[in-house]
Amino acid sequence: MNRHLENPPAVLIVNDDQVALDLLRDLLEPEGYKVFAAQSAQRALEITATVKTDIIICDVVMPGMDGMELCRRLKKDPNTSATPVLLLSALRKEDAALREGFAAGADDYIESPFRHEKLLVTVARLAERHRVERRYRDIVEQAVDIIYSRDMEGRITSINEAGARFFGRSAFELIGEPLSALIGDEAAAGDIARMQNIKSFEPVRFTNCLKNALGELRYLEGIVSLERDSHGAFLGVRGVVRDVTDQQLTEQALRASETRYRVVAETASDAIITIDDAANIVFANPATEKIFGYQVFEIIGASATKLIPDYSIQIHNLALANQTDVTQPEVECRAISVAGLHRAETGQRA
Repeated sequence: MNRHLENPPAVLIVNDDQVALDLLRDLLEPEGYKVFAAQSAQRALEITATVKTDIIICDVVMPGMDGMELCRRLKKDPNTSATPVLLLSALRKEDAALREGFAAGADDYIESPFRHEKLLVTVARLAERHRVERRYRDIVEQAVDIIYSRDMEGRITSINEAGARFFGRSAFELIGEPLSALIGDEAAAGDIARMQNIKSFEPVRFTNCLKNALGELRYLEGIVSLERDSHGAFLGVRGVVRDVTDQQLTEQALRASETRYRVVAETASDAIITIDDAANIVFANPATEKIFGYQVFEIIGASATKLIPDYSIQIHNLALANQTDVTQPEVECRAISVAGLHRAETGQRA
């Protein structure tokens, strides 16, 4: 089934019995798998340190380090923790051995002798699952946003490289940490309580302000959703968090600038009027009322010609004189004289 793949799934077989190794190799290679073999657990660790495998098939009973201990070590290593391990055993078939295997982190357990079809189906399922998960992890790790998951009690279960960089710790160190260790006790308690009491299936949006690993205060905007099982019970929380510090600082600066402009405009003795592209008035300060005789609410939305009858002609003449496109913003500002019309005395120039 993998014969025509450019990068066929890589399988590592670990067994101290050469006959068993040859049997598994003869089963898997015709199916298109790239097979690596090790006759000891130590050799298997050496191979996994240099080769990325899609599945590891390991005998349980081996001299020295057995398959159970090898499985534990593989699952503790960040480089192999996600690689599925299939345990094979001809000697240990009791339920206790099965439970011990899964407790060690094994993804499946097959008793020997086994049907060849069963082994091939199991290997194909685990290898394909691993490849899909690896592609997903690659996408997540390359993301600029922080992507994480946690259980319902607030313990981190996964976090990508962007999150690791933000907090200044490796992802492997962060997994298992309480949420409070990352965002503080009060914020964590509020987040956990809010998600435990949520009734809707809709994602929840939030904003927060945290210091990164460099001690810089950063504005974060996130969206979180609940993961549920087939019965609707909560399993955990998955979130995507974006650093919006630059956007927030820009908006703050803009609001501050607008506030300063409004203070100047409100206190100025000259009329200050803002018009849009259609020459309609969108802002007028209090001094406008004294100069033109209209209350501000009467002229908002009106054409500028209400106050300056020759406005259109003035703009046309200005364009001809300068041979410029007045629809485009100009860096240079100049004063020009125009005649305005006062409300109380039609025809009187303001």
